[in-house]
Amino acid sequence: MTQRILFAVSAALILAQVPAFAKPKRKEYDNSAAQVFDAALKTAKHRYAVTAVDEKNLKFTFETGKSPLSSGYIATVTIEAESEAKSALVIDMQHKNSGDGFAFNEVGHLTDQFCEQVRQELGPKPIQPAAVKPEAPPVTVPPPPVASSSAHDYGTVAVTCSIESADVTVDGSFVGNLPTSLRLSPRKHTAQASLSGYKPWTRENTVMAGAGLRLIATLTKE
Repeated sequence: MTQRILFAVSAALILAQVPAFAKPKRKEYDNSAAQVFDAALKTAKHRYAVTAVDEKNLKFTFETGKSPLSSGYIATVTIEAESEAKSALVIDMQHKNSGDGFAFNEVGHLTDQFCEQVRQELGPKPIQPAAVKPEAPPVTVPPPPVASSSAHDYGTVAVTCSIESADVTVDGSFVGNLPTSLRLSPRKHTAQASLSGYKPWTRENTVMAGAGLRLIATLTKE
């Protein structure tokens, strides 16, 4: 009897293991392909390391970190349009190291978790911090030198970046975090975006009265 019990337990443990080469998972959403792609990419950028993005084909890849069971995974995500208001997410997650062997359902857990996070991101209240961060109010730098002025006496500069927590300075003065919209006096100004671990981005532009300017800050890792 004892031997039968031990055999049954051993068999259950073996069946609970998942091979290193797991099958792709397909999850359908009642959203357009573009909406699902944006939500999935935002989720991956927030939680993992995105390594490649193919916006034309609605496809990207990301890598996970190490876990107690493996050296990490590489995931390929593809969005397939089924209709204007319905699409499917296909995620294929495999071990970085094919010699990791078995992962005890970890692949299945990670793919299910990712699909659920995308579903939540598509909800009425997105879950990623970057999605719910309010847009910074317009900032005047420096104060106008004259006593009275109108909106036509200034120019506007909108600065955006894929990393929305970066600090922004104008002419050496801190004005907030990205993205931001600035109302500046008409002259040359130097804008800089910086974030720990990244090379600072600097751009000098001439602001014209009554005109608008849009800048996209590009931060690269050091």
